[in-house]
Amino acid sequence: MKKLLTFCLFLSTSFLLDGCAESCNGNIETTVLYAKPGPKGVGRSIYVDVVNKPDLGIKKTLLYEGKEFGTFPHVIIIHDPASKFASNSKICFTEYQKGAAEAGGDLSEDGIPQIRLY
Repeated sequence: MKKLLTFCLFLSTSFLLDGCAESCNGNIETTVLYAKPGPKGVGRSIYVDVVNKPDLGIKKTLLYEGKEFGTFPHVIIIHDPASKFASNSKICFTEYQKGAAEAGGDLSEDGIPQIRLY
């Protein structure tokens, strides 16, 4: 059993297996694409694809170090200053605050909506 839990944790951390992830609690469901250190090294900036509220995100081709990471239909960036969602493969929420879309960055963040969860 311990080996199975370790395997599920490894796979869900790698975003390959949602079957090991916790159930969704919230009206808006997202799939985690990528996470990196947050602004000024505080927390995490989590790139997600919105599953069930498409008007929240935008279609975006994400780049990393000049190479295409993928094109996704409803991308947003979630600011997670406490690294509360650091190992999630999906994030579900209801209440959020919109922030201004930023320019630049290593995944070409230009125009991607940014939010902070309550």
